[in-house]
Amino acid sequence: MSNSIQSVITFLEETNDPRVAYFSYSVDDTGDYGAIRANKEGLRLYAMELLKKSMEMERRQDSFPLAFSPSEWMVSDAGYDLIAYVQPQYGSRDVILSGVVDKLTS
Repeated sequence: MSNSIQSVITFLEETNDPRVAYFSYSVDDTGDYGAIRANKEGLRLYAMELLKKSMEMERRQDSFPLAFSPSEWMVSDAGYDLIAYVQPQYGSRDVILSGVVDKLTS
């Protein structure tokens, strides 16, 4: 599986130019909902960053946050970074939502 993900990451790196990419977090006009404003290159590069974080989680198997590196193509229209890092969770959705994982790591 990791080789397949690495192949996708490599493809995304080779086929999307960060100089034209745009990705931003924002909110809708009401301020009630988060929104992503992006061109296709920005969406693809953000997807690539998420895939990289998933591979890092697989390698590390710890609970330390995985920070996103600043990128020129990632812009904050909200005035601050809404998502600065990934907080790893190692369990199924049901286990995570039940809080069992939190109790085990506390």
